[in-house]
Amino acid sequence: MSTTMSKSRTAAAFSALLLTALSGCSESPNEDGAAGVDAPPTSEAPASSGSSASSAGADLLSAFSDSFDDDQNGWTLPPSDHGNTEVVGGDFVWDSSEFQTRPHLLAATVGEAFDQGRLDMTDVAVAASVTPERGGAAVGVFCREVTDTDSEFQWYEFVARDGYAAIRHADMGGNIDTLAETEDAALPLGSPTTFEATCLDGEDGTAHLTLALNGSELLAVDVDDALGNGAAGLQGYDAAEDQADAPMRIAWHEFSVQPLG
Repeated sequence: MSTTMSKSRTAAAFSALLLTALSGCSESPNEDGAAGVDAPPTSEAPASSGSSASSAGADLLSAFSDSFDDDQNGWTLPPSDHGNTEVVGGDFVWDSSEFQTRPHLLAATVGEAFDQGRLDMTDVAVAASVTPERGGAAVGVFCREVTDTDSEFQWYEFVARDGYAAIRHADMGGNIDTLAETEDAALPLGSPTTFEATCLDGEDGTAHLTLALNGSELLAVDVDDALGNGAAGLQGYDAAEDQADAPMRIAWHEFSVQPLG
């Protein structure tokens, strides 16, 4: 059993914390036979001072960056029994107190821009720098978070842990379709890693998705019936208790979304 924590998209409900029990997503094989990866909590926050759009908003939000000098973008969640998130010393830290939590985190200003129809993040490059400090979580980034028919939201995610990486189609209901995967991934504890993911539509309507770690491309896949314009953010899947010696602690150093094309 894993737990997802998320803030509501709407600014009016930012203080509400939604806890949803999810099944699966451990390192045991999932429905399509691929090795899964389990993770932490979820949030949604505003655009940073480094963004091409200010926190007050703009006609079109097409680029976003945050170096986590403070939490003006509202990434953090209220403290809970599941763990704590905080922005401190230029890091956005996820410190889980139980196994198999799974964070799906979106900056509030990005969520607000999407709800107001000002978001243009269909074709983007999403980058993040992170250091896994404890546990065995898989972490990464996501793009094209859009509404779903059988779950609140769905998205493409690009996740990795030491010895495994994948591009997947996932949703808030815990449904995961592995699109590409590899065991050629290194995320040792205590070492920073840079994720670089691209989400780009081709002329034939397919979505071209790629994942690179520390500048080296690991995975690429083309997807038919592509998801449309949607937000990008941070994703995590903590390990099960029999797969790690402690719940995860992760420090994110920066995050950015840049338009492509």
